[in-house]
Amino acid sequence: MKLRTSCAAALVLAATLASQQTLAQPHPTSIYETMPRSVPRIAMAQGAPSASASTTPNLQPTPQSTPQSQAIAAADSTTYADQGYPTSDCCEDACCDTGCGGICSSFGLGGGQLFVTADYLNVHASFSEATAFVRQNTDTGSDQFIPMVFDYHSSYRLGGGWQSCCCGDQVRFLFTRMRSDATDRAQPGDIVPFETAAPPGGYTDIDASVDARSYDLEFAKTIPLGGQCCECTDCSDPCGGCTTGCSTGCGTSCGPCCPAWDITWSGGVRWAEVGWQRSFQAIEDNYYAVTDSRSGMNFKGGGIRTGLEGRRYFFQDGWLSIYGKGNISLLLGDVNLSAIRDVNDPTSEINPVTRNTQTFRTRQIVPVTELEAGLTGQVTCRTAITAGYLFTAWHDLGFRDEHELNTLLPTTYDDANILGFDGFFARIEVGF
Repeated sequence: MKLRTSCAAALVLAATLASQQTLAQPHPTSIYETMPRSVPRIAMAQGAPSASASTTPNLQPTPQSTPQSQAIAAADSTTYADQGYPTSDCCEDACCDTGCGGICSSFGLGGGQLFVTADYLNVHASFSEATAFVRQNTDTGSDQFIPMVFDYHSSYRLGGGWQSCCCGDQVRFLFTRMRSDATDRAQPGDIVPFETAAPPGGYTDIDASVDARSYDLEFAKTIPLGGQCCECTDCSDPCGGCTTGCSTGCGTSCGPCCPAWDITWSGGVRWAEVGWQRSFQAIEDNYYAVTDSRSGMNFKGGGIRTGLEGRRYFFQDGWLSIYGKGNISLLLGDVNLSAIRDVNDPTSEINPVTRNTQTFRTRQIVPVTELEAGLTGQVTCRTAITAGYLFTAWHDLGFRDEHELNTLLPTTYDDANILGFDGFFARIEVGF
């Protein structure tokens, strides 16, 4: 009985001493001293519990914080979203909602936003072979093939979709329309296709136009390749500031570690409608059309589309970047070709107009290749402006007809039968 009493007294004494030591422990002065540095500070600043909420009262004087802890607390008092930096690398809900959550947060799509794009295109068509006429000089024994020169024409490209702030996913729709036209005039003695050479004193008007429309629906995924935080060489936290030793150009805090490079893969489907028309009209000296020839092509089809884009970022928060991208599509559809020639003979009362018609139709796979390069400036968190140059090649949709022209040398030239577009573009993208 005496032994039990002694043990109980010892336990009571030990508990009392332990309680007094706990009350005497100093409490941290900053919330960042209670959590490991591996936790993103932006998340702690918005969602972590406060140290003042502890149920145990602080009975001892609070020790003064060191200058280093004061600098860290000052740097962490403002989130990077408040500083205007992109926050796509911070995959905390609060960070995404603050940085670019937009209207999507209201529909439960957290961490994403809707966006729209509008492009102005100044492009012109180019065919692998587009002979307007052949100018022949019998004195020198030479033939000169004169091609159609297509003018630059204002076109446009419109798009929109949804993109994820954190995961780099994007679902987008794009409509593109490109147009171009060409005009020329052949003089008497020039050799013109479809036998539409002008009589003496007349001329042959030559016109051509191209119209291409495409509808794209695709999914894109951006993969960061890594980079540096500002100009610092030691960054321990993708959402926080740089560690000590990075005072040059960054100070005690810098923007998030935007990747110096990233690549974006895309895949989806395309529907396209492409057509071109040509006309050769031989007019005599009294402005009467003696021969009128017209040819045209129409293609409608759809298929799969895939592409790859690489982007390089510059400056502290990556607000300026250059990129290059390539896309390829395989479209299955119908190609319809037609040619009509009317020969007018006003002296004939029975048959003043003689018409010859030729049609050709086939179903085939049409490859489409596209290249684009440009420069992008991030004006605000939700607005970007891009300018650059583009190339597009529609294979097997060029001028397919081959004519046996009465040239000095019986030579014909094979071509790749490509309809191409190239030119400048400017784009604005707005997220909301």
